[in-house]
Amino acid sequence: MIEKTDIGNLRCIVARCASEHICYILSPMEPDSRQVELWSREYGITLAVITGMDWDNDLTPWPAQNVPPSDPPFEGHAAEFLQRLETDVIPAIEGDGRYTRTLCGISLSGLFTLWAWMQTDTFANIGSLSGSFWYEGFMPWLEANARAKAGRAYFSLGTKEGGPRGPKPFSRIQEQTRETVTILKSKGIACTFVPVPGTHFAPAAPRIEKMLDWLAEAR
Repeated sequence: MIEKTDIGNLRCIVARCASEHICYILSPMEPDSRQVELWSREYGITLAVITGMDWDNDLTPWPAQNVPPSDPPFEGHAAEFLQRLETDVIPAIEGDGRYTRTLCGISLSGLFTLWAWMQTDTFANIGSLSGSFWYEGFMPWLEANARAKAGRAYFSLGTKEGGPRGPKPFSRIQEQTRETVTILKSKGIACTFVPVPGTHFAPAAPRIEKMLDWLAEAR
């Protein structure tokens, strides 16, 4: 059974399972509800897919120039959005339940996922799919602020992402993702990095399934 709940501008699609594990996925678009329910049954986990956030602004940690520069700049409201997740969204979805939480993000929400994990212990584990670690100032920030975590982190990136042919800010994303993993491992964090076929815009579902495979294997 799929539940659909609106919390302000956020749409939450929840498939419940009799499990102590819950995975929150911050998605750029509303998913196929049947797929979410199938994943919940197959992996034995409660899934909550959240859409409707202000993608460029709610998921960015501080103001920065957009790409391309002609677009409105990123406003950097991640701290406020994290507070909404903790005070409004999670209580509404979980009620009195007690869960081990994983937070998963894609692109800018993959950036947010790692940033939020360094800010709070609300989430035990994270999954970042094609995380936007090219974001202005992020790598120096991570170097300075990465801390030991008891949970685990999963990263995936398309093998055709980055390189010299696209916009310059994205060109080093392969190196930046590997550097991110190295930084976290230096803090004793258990990390997994999985290269996957395709570009940044390859279908998300197979990548999410790989992340859910990883979650299931470790339980």
